[in-house]
Amino acid sequence: MKLAIEWRKPIPLKSGKNKGLIYDIDLDLIPSEPGIYIFARKWGKSYEALYIGKSGKLKVRMKRHLNNLRLMNHIENAKSGRRYLIYGTPIPKPGQQKTKVLTLLEKTFIRHFMSEGHDLVNQQGVRIRRHEIENSGSLQKAFMPGLMYLERSRNE
Repeated sequence: MKLAIEWRKPIPLKSGKNKGLIYDIDLDLIPSEPGIYIFARKWGKSYEALYIGKSGKLKVRMKRHLNNLRLMNHIENAKSGRRYLIYGTPIPKPGQQKTKVLTLLEKTFIRHFMSEGHDLVNQQGVRIRRHEIENSGSLQKAFMPGLMYLERSRNE
């Protein structure tokens, strides 16, 4: 399936101490439309995804996330670098439903960044588990990965 998304300019997170928050953001810069968002850190020219989500109303979701202590602590405790909010709005093709497109985009980006080894937290704020596997024997080492990522189920 072909999906399209229009990304907006990343918005830096700023200190929220004067409001009793860990981070703050200018909510006037965020639309109240459906979209995908990524909390990330940037060092040099590289970004690392820390949290990926979707929302029917981005501005409302960002306001709630700024009050989510568990999520904001994870973002604050990530490796060094400047923190950003990156967001985009889906552009459904004819016949595509916006809600289904949002769900597919979110899952796709979570899986992608997990496979790249980003310090990602899933939708419920539960750290995605990383398993290091020591491979031995006659099988080519290039075939078996040394790291595997496993998303916890909701019941764990």
